[in-house]
Amino acid sequence: MNRLVCAVLGLSLLGAAAAHAQPGSGQPGSGMRGPDADGDGVVTAAEYEAFALQRFERMDANKDGVIDAAELEAIKQRFVQREGQGGPGGGGFGGRMLAQLAAQDADKDGRITRDEALAASRTQFGAADKDGDGKLTGEELRPAPAGGPPPRQ
Repeated sequence: MNRLVCAVLGLSLLGAAAAHAQPGSGQPGSGMRGPDADGDGVVTAAEYEAFALQRFERMDANKDGVIDAAELEAIKQRFVQREGQGGPGGGGFGGRMLAQLAAQDADKDGRITRDEALAASRTQFGAADKDGDGKLTGEELRPAPAGGPPPRQ
């Protein structure tokens, strides 16, 4: 797997997704909404999974159902362009996103399948759903600090 992607594994997995929790707060210029599809301030498991699938489909440039090394490199280069010469390793949004992607590669073969992405999304949702009610609200939606774990209740 790309060394840069592996190097940022320690960054927060939830930070990038939680930062998108508000409606219309998808990555700037992406045309994507955050996981709160209906804008009610609550993110259900179904909304979270639909957002994860939408994000996966966007990153799977050749539409083969796998985000491969070439697609990961293209994603990294987009973050480098957006975040400047320092690139995504500085812990900004790009670094968190690359760490999240690297963690989705469950079998560590350098490729992320649709199934791996969905499994990671379900794990992230479960970790964020502190009260186990099947939805994310309030503190559960608060973005994690850059480079750190989500806040504890």
